[in-house]
Amino acid sequence: MKKILPIIIASLLCLQSYGQLMQASIGIGSQANRIKIYLKSSVTQAPSSISTLQFNVGINATGIVVSPNLAVLSSAFPSVTWAVEKHLDGGYWNYNITTATSPLTPSFTANTEFEAMELEFSNGTPNMANVGLVTLPDGGALPSNSIFLCTGTVSSNGMSNLYYARTGVTVNNQNSYDLVASTPGTATSTAFISSVVLPVKFLGFNVIKKNNDAILNWQIENETSITDRYEVERSLNGVDFKNVNTITPKHNGLSSNSYDLADVNLNELRSAGIFYYRIKQYDKDGHFIYSETKSVRLTSKGIVMGVYPNPLKDFANLSIDLEQNANATITVTDASGKQVQYIQTLLFKGPNIKKINMSAAAAGSYLLKLQTATETKTMSIVKTL
Repeated sequence: MKKILPIIIASLLCLQSYGQLMQASIGIGSQANRIKIYLKSSVTQAPSSISTLQFNVGINATGIVVSPNLAVLSSAFPSVTWAVEKHLDGGYWNYNITTATSPLTPSFTANTEFEAMELEFSNGTPNMANVGLVTLPDGGALPSNSIFLCTGTVSSNGMSNLYYARTGVTVNNQNSYDLVASTPGTATSTAFISSVVLPVKFLGFNVIKKNNDAILNWQIENETSITDRYEVERSLNGVDFKNVNTITPKHNGLSSNSYDLADVNLNELRSAGIFYYRIKQYDKDGHFIYSETKSVRLTSKGIVMGVYPNPLKDFANLSIDLEQNANATITVTDASGKQVQYIQTLLFKGPNIKKINMSAAAAGSYLLKLQTATETKTMSIVKTL
């Protein structure tokens, strides 16, 4: 993982009772040009406890004539369409994020963090040291615009408790906006991310067969002291993976590194067939990501075939290993014998991957059949909702 400059975060505020308080915080996003917003309620709440939500993201405007675009990448409020309006105020490019409809909120557990949304910059990523959520005093020159606002059963009062501290976040709560007491706001509340750590990124992952061994190699970037380990996972069916080895990061001061591993004597597990591999990278905070899934085959006569994932939701990967090139047909039929997929394809000697689209099929069990001029292979697959 790679550190980049701190993110300035800014205040959130909700109006109404002090007893059922909603606080907010911020964290790094899934990529360098993204941030996430979090909420936390002081009490357990049933769904629809929020009636209004409004956020304001600010970029320090110093030296920025043309500001980037900002969009809501994802949110935990599926019924809501968010509008983003940009204006210059208080030394910030402010991105006011609002919705005209009441958010359909999930339930809140008391003092438990809830990820509200992820936001993404485009058309030029700003210097993240100058980006944050901003609440200007009383909403700034355009009242109630440069704020975070939450109303409903749970709310916050805009004074000294807008934010809660997360790992890596420094909070500075001030009297930014106090509608309840009709007291003018006096300062901008902020919450600062002291350092931003990006997830490790897999630049490549490859597996080749050498005799009865599988030789794995992967390349990564954004590796830092927070990178904890790499777990090598193997599967015999492309579905059920288990950890077969753990690799310690090099921690050599380089953000990009390459790793190699030999998984030896595969023939002791079974004499022939396909072996699937993936890498699971863990951070010290427990977060993890997966590499792609790759496969190798121990030689046997005829076709070796596997499907992953299985059960599948929308798509499955059909892994086919051949001794020679062949024209083939792939069919999928349901329990009544009705054909739902028919594919004609040219397969090549060695490993082949074909994607099977089952997104339009109903949930249930299906029979997948691969047929060449000399051989037919079948297997069951299961489609879930």
